[in-house]
Amino acid sequence: MTIKSKSTLMLSVLVTIWGATFPFEKMVLVHLSPFTLNFYRFLLADLFILFLFFPKIKSDLKFVWKEGTLLGTFISVAYILQTWGLTYTTSSKSGFITALYIVLIPFFSLVIEKTRLNFSVFFSLGMASLGIYLSEMNGNAFRLNTGDLMTIGCAVAFAIHVVLTTGVTRKLEEKYIALTFFQMGFITLANLPFYIVNFSKDSWHLNDVTLILFISFFASFLALIMQMKYQKNVGTVPSAFIYAGEPISAAVFSYLLLKDHFSKVQIVGFSLIIISAILTHLKAEKD
Repeated sequence: MTIKSKSTLMLSVLVTIWGATFPFEKMVLVHLSPFTLNFYRFLLADLFILFLFFPKIKSDLKFVWKEGTLLGTFISVAYILQTWGLTYTTSSKSGFITALYIVLIPFFSLVIEKTRLNFSVFFSLGMASLGIYLSEMNGNAFRLNTGDLMTIGCAVAFAIHVVLTTGVTRKLEEKYIALTFFQMGFITLANLPFYIVNFSKDSWHLNDVTLILFISFFASFLALIMQMKYQKNVGTVPSAFIYAGEPISAAVFSYLLLKDHFSKVQIVGFSLIIISAILTHLKAEKD
């Protein structure tokens, strides 16, 4: 197995992890504010990585702080705007707009990385966009409100973060552990003021602690390490189409764990996302 094939496989596992945690997040948010979830999720993730990799973090941190600040800023803004926007809009609209970062990535890659966008990329982007819309909005009409505008900002921040990640991790090579630690610490501190304002409204249950530990370890600690390690080997645009599989993974696990059901329109949307990802991967392999 080539490095690129292995990295593609690992990013697919990453997307599966992201999707698998979606129903757990929905369970936690019944009792806790999104800012509480974000704060503890990344605080615990940072403690995990610090405990396991302290010598490596200590030796590499001085080499990654500039790039870590850059990536940490964009990913922190993305999480805050997504969380804040969710208080003014529906979860389906939030999911749809957030997932549009997949569509934005190639355009930011064009500007930042000077990549070329050919017809096959535009065709796949159009198919993925339609698939995301059908899967998240179920064909319903879309009208913008304040929360939606915040979530658009979130999608832009996520897209820029993904594009910058490729160049930064290629430059820093094997220093991805310290880079991950720095970013998660950044997200924790960015969410702290919002957590302080909202924590009095929380209603903790024992099950919430277990779920946050799971989300923290798998969807934050493990997932961000995988992204920092493997995305650079796949490339920005092909990685974007792999990340488009997150709504599909979330749907599968929501069905298994929460007994959610999906319409024929949503299933068509999932199918279009899968086809767009396959077409992009085949084109990348030819190149």
